[in-house]
Amino acid sequence: MEMITRTEISPGKAPFTLEHNQTIVTIGSCFADMIGDKLQYYKFNVEANPFGTTFNPISIFNLLTISIEKKFNPFPASLGEVWYDHQFHSEISALTPEQLHTLSNERVAIAAKALARASCLVITLGSAWVYRHVESNHIVNNCHKQSGRHFKKELLSVKHLLEGFEAVYHKLKELNPDIKIIFTVSPVRHIKDTLPLNSVSKAILLSAVHYICEQHNDCHYFPAYEIQIDDLRDYRYYEEDLIHPNKQAEDYIWKKLAHWAFSPALIDAMQEWDQLQKMLHHKPFHPTSSTHQQFLKQTIQRFEQFSYWNVSDEITTLKAQCI
Repeated sequence: MEMITRTEISPGKAPFTLEHNQTIVTIGSCFADMIGDKLQYYKFNVEANPFGTTFNPISIFNLLTISIEKKFNPFPASLGEVWYDHQFHSEISALTPEQLHTLSNERVAIAAKALARASCLVITLGSAWVYRHVESNHIVNNCHKQSGRHFKKELLSVKHLLEGFEAVYHKLKELNPDIKIIFTVSPVRHIKDTLPLNSVSKAILLSAVHYICEQHNDCHYFPAYEIQIDDLRDYRYYEEDLIHPNKQAEDYIWKKLAHWAFSPALIDAMQEWDQLQKMLHHKPFHPTSSTHQQFLKQTIQRFEQFSYWNVSDEITTLKAQCI
């Protein structure tokens, strides 16, 4: 009898199919960045985490509301000479409050435009632990290294998450009635909360998403969390910090997601794209040799025959190497 050494999770097929010509928006934790990076690599029309990494659901829902309504009330904070906004990740920063507000409005406009035309919104929830700004009583996206005395740490409830989502869901459907929502829960463990309390946090997120998907037939759950935690439970699938999934794990989960959400024809195109990218980035020892010049001509021909999406930039790059 063959020994079984792992529990493979087979998500099956989604009740919809995403195609390459559709717009996708990702928002949430660093796992949303990974999905966005993969989509960009395959030249999808994607807006990946327009406000930077966001871990807690309430801040994610607030950012979606801000984007839909195309307005927000600034919540600035300074750290030395650099200004941030508590509603956004620290990558959105400037040297003056006025510059910060301009930059923030630019991100809001980008997100609003993408959400209005998107076929799919991918929301990745990271943690149910939040920090509330004591003076304003608002939950913040990022504390921006401000003193801990300004914040109070809280654990969200499933009820709080459900109410927060319902409020933004109806606004989102008014903006874009046909948009589908894919939820994932980040497999990254927040050990600063301690492992037991991280488990409580993930349980709240998973429970809330379960009820959301039961209540809305255009909301769907992809089990990235379960694939990493169970199917890939061995530490060889983690980075050196033993917290974040490594590239091997990310590639594995991405392939599961692709087979779950994309058509077979699109998956075939993506596999061909992987081969073309290897040819494109081939580094010759002798660029002017006849052998490499022949390789360039063959590679250009392969790209010209690739009809799934625009590859004119790649062809231009290859032609520039010809002599």
